Parts: sequence; structure tokens; C-alpha cells
Amino acid sequence: MSEMFARIVLWAIFAASAIMTVTFLSGRGASLVAGYNTATEAEREAVDERKLLRVMGVGMLVVTVVLLVLALLGEATPIAFVCVAIAIVGVDCAAMVYLANTKCKK
Repeated sequence: MSEMFARIVLWAIFAASAIMTVTFLSGRGASLVAGYNTATEAEREAVDERKLLRVMGVGMLVVTVVLLVLALLGEATPIAFVCVAIAIVGVDCAAMVYLANTKCKK
């Protein structure tokens, strides 16, 4: 029972990630970016929103692909692959933060 619940949760997280990826890559969803949605109008003027959403979209695409592979492998996923997947997501998140704070400025 718990294995089936874990698979359902993983597929739900994948679906949410895929929706966010499409939202960001379509140029919408700036309100979903942490920090940007709470920034003042002056702080938002200093950021290129289009570049920011592209960075977030590509970063989320990497996370979505990793989640898809994990969901497809299911219980047959080797622990080494899980460790590699965690490392990929970690590096991807760090790259998104770096690019959002440097390359997305006007």
C-alpha cells in the first residue's frame, strides 16, 4: 500500500513540476518565483522578467526530466541513480539561483 502511495505522490510531483515548467517557458508565472513576487516595484524594474522566466523554465525542465526518469523506473531505480539525481537537482538549483541573481539583471 505505501509503495503505491509513494508512486502516486511522485507522479503528482512530476505533474506539478511539468505544469510549472510550461508556465515559466511560456513567459508567465513570475508570481511563482520566490523573491520576485515580494519585490518592490523598483526592485522588479532592475530584473529582466523574460530572462528570469526562461532561467526558471529551463531549470524546472531539468528537474522535471529527472522526476520523470525516477517515476518511470519506479522500484527498479538503483540507489546510485537516486544519488546522481539528487546531485543533478542540487546543481541545477544552484545554477538557477546564480543565473537569476546575475544574468537576469537589466
